Amino acid sequence: MFNFFDELKGNLKKIDQNLLNGYNLINLSGKILYVEGHFGLTILTESLIAFKVKKGRIEVSGKGLLLSELSQNTMKIEGEIAKVEQF
Repeated sequence: MFNFFDELKGNLKKIDQNLLNGYNLINLSGKILYVEGHFGLTILTESLIAFKVKKGRIEVSGKGLLLSELSQNTMKIEGEIAKVEQF
């Protein structure tokens, strides 16, 4: 699977590496959420998907949520994404 963040990191010469060691989220028009750096799912329903990150947990709420891709540290969530919160 293509990893957007690996490609971005490869193109950046001077950047604080601490910025790249956590998690990354890209929300595309509230329809697709791409995640890098998760540590596993905790909740998976059509209206709520939650997962662990380095310093807490992320909850994605909405309608018709679907985990369309999942790998060891990346995932793609599709559906009507209403809110993304960190705890």
